[in-house]
Amino acid sequence: MKKWFYVVFLLVILFTISACAPLLNNPPNKPSNPYPANGASNVPLNVTLKWEASDPDGDTLKFDLYFGEDTNPPLKESNLTSKSYGPLELEDGKTYYWKVVAKDPDGKTATSPVWSFSTGALEPIPGSFIVIEYYTGHPVEGANVVVKSGDDILAQGVTDENGQITFNVRGFPEKIDVELEKQGHALSKIEDLKTEYLADNVKEVQLRTAELSTDPDSQSFPEVTLSFFDLQGKELDITNITENFVLRIDVETDNHPSVIYAKIGSVPGASSLGERYSASDTRTATFTMDISTFYGEVPLYVVFYDYNDNRVEKIEYITINREVEEVEKNLFVPVSPVDLGYVGIVAYTRNQGVEFYNNDKLLKIVSDKFDFNGANNLPQDFEPLKNFGIGIEAAPKGTNLWIEISWLDYDTISELIGIGPNVVRPDGYNVYRSFDGVNYRKIATVGSGYYLDPSAQNEVEKEVWYAVSSYRGDEESELVKLGSVVPLDSFNVNLKSPADRETNVSRQPTFVWEPTKELTSPESVVEFYYTMWIYDLVQSENYIFPGILEEDTVYMYDFITEGATDVSVTFKGIEGSPEYEDLTWFLYLPEGIYFYEYAKLEPGKTYDWGVDYAYAVSYDSDSVAYSIAIDYGWDIDPLGGVMPEMHNEFTTGN
Repeated sequence: MKKWFYVVFLLVILFTISACAPLLNNPPNKPSNPYPANGASNVPLNVTLKWEASDPDGDTLKFDLYFGEDTNPPLKESNLTSKSYGPLELEDGKTYYWKVVAKDPDGKTATSPVWSFSTGALEPIPGSFIVIEYYTGHPVEGANVVVKSGDDILAQGVTDENGQITFNVRGFPEKIDVELEKQGHALSKIEDLKTEYLADNVKEVQLRTAELSTDPDSQSFPEVTLSFFDLQGKELDITNITENFVLRIDVETDNHPSVIYAKIGSVPGASSLGERYSASDTRTATFTMDISTFYGEVPLYVVFYDYNDNRVEKIEYITINREVEEVEKNLFVPVSPVDLGYVGIVAYTRNQGVEFYNNDKLLKIVSDKFDFNGANNLPQDFEPLKNFGIGIEAAPKGTNLWIEISWLDYDTISELIGIGPNVVRPDGYNVYRSFDGVNYRKIATVGSGYYLDPSAQNEVEKEVWYAVSSYRGDEESELVKLGSVVPLDSFNVNLKSPADRETNVSRQPTFVWEPTKELTSPESVVEFYYTMWIYDLVQSENYIFPGILEEDTVYMYDFITEGATDVSVTFKGIEGSPEYEDLTWFLYLPEGIYFYEYAKLEPGKTYDWGVDYAYAVSYDSDSVAYSIAIDYGWDIDPLGGVMPEMHNEFTTGN
């Protein structure tokens, strides 16, 4: 009886204490579901603002309303007791921004995102993304693109066959994040992109094929944190940078870190795209950033990849106010190469969509294919003209297209002819691009007279113009137009005769090939260049190739056509070939190069044959455009070579 009494008494005491003590207080839920909807247009001038809000503890909430034409709106009304405000008296054709702060009786708050809407039927402001798999590479179709502000989704959609998607950015907040994903690909994210940089513009972003996990749902975005310090180690105000500074990058990632890049002014990537800071296999990197060629507000880009190729591109907008000495001199104006009689714009289209033929012995020979050691029966200084030492790697799928632009900068002119006393050296150069020859947009800032444009906006058979200016501080020179170029389409080569696996072939066969596509250009007739080799590798380790011997140098024989026509050459060995008077056949052996001393190939023997290089060219007074189909070790392709798709095997008759 006493035990039950004590238990009941204890329960009564606990209940009384808990009833008197305050419950654990939670902050309000974030206000949501705005009306007008975020980004809405054609909103009435007398609209009443509405929103939803709740409190997990059931507290009665009050609201502070911030409203105005600034993206960071001022306080409009405090301590509202209802979830609405209005009607308002607004002006036609304006964009308004607003947010709501919910407050509970204990002073805990929750703030909504900044919402926006427009009155009247305002024209949309387009902002586009082009999603590519790698720089200069092919677009990614079907990628899901989500534009966010904090946790709120502003817009989303899927890229088309050109890897492109366009949003109406009118009403977007000052900065946005962009998240991209597609099955089979790694994750990709842009953080803190200013909307003004996207308006009426195109932003390119990589979405790479996944290296470890092809399911994006199994991955999470790496977290990238930036810290800024002056050279003495003190925290830096990035709105007023006057000298070089220290950037520290810290990354949290589930996967092993691959590489961290940093660059002022443009998105960093491969070193061929320009100088950048980089650190591999680390979660923390510290760089001393050089500001000597920048002035005013410029974007600082940090790009991080993990070993799955998940990618984060984080942007911070810094303001550089370095001291620029005032001088009474004229700012140097860049010089177009056309003024000196040569071109400054070169476009490359590179065919990479190839798989190497299945011949292990050929693959083994590739790396030392041209290991020239001198020929026993030729002079000591006898050497081939072409580059015979390049190693070739299997090319990835897709096609490359890029354009290289050059001009004569201050240092070049100074070295060539000297600079006058009244001309001042610029800090750097601004590169501009146009797709109509009239309206130019700045695309890069560089420190010397060269820029490689990897943009996915460049297309085959689409003319593009370039111009350049110099600058010093906030002074900029006149725009110097460099000309235009029309990139060529890609093509491949069809080996017609002897056909693959053909037998009983003549010992003096006629080799015939053709391009797979007719290439045209408004700038000139397109010229095609080829050379071919016979591979005697099944029973030997020999090569037979056409060339020209001039003095002590062997030149590869160029088979040149205007337009996409067949090419044929008959093998006559020591006799040459009837179609080409100056052609000579050479035998390449491991110990050297010799003349082929027989009129015919060996009987009953299996050979391979193929085109060793194939490229097309168009040109005019200010540009050259190349389309490279095959470069099997000849250093025509700037990236190192394009493997042939196949070699035809044939067997001679007895």
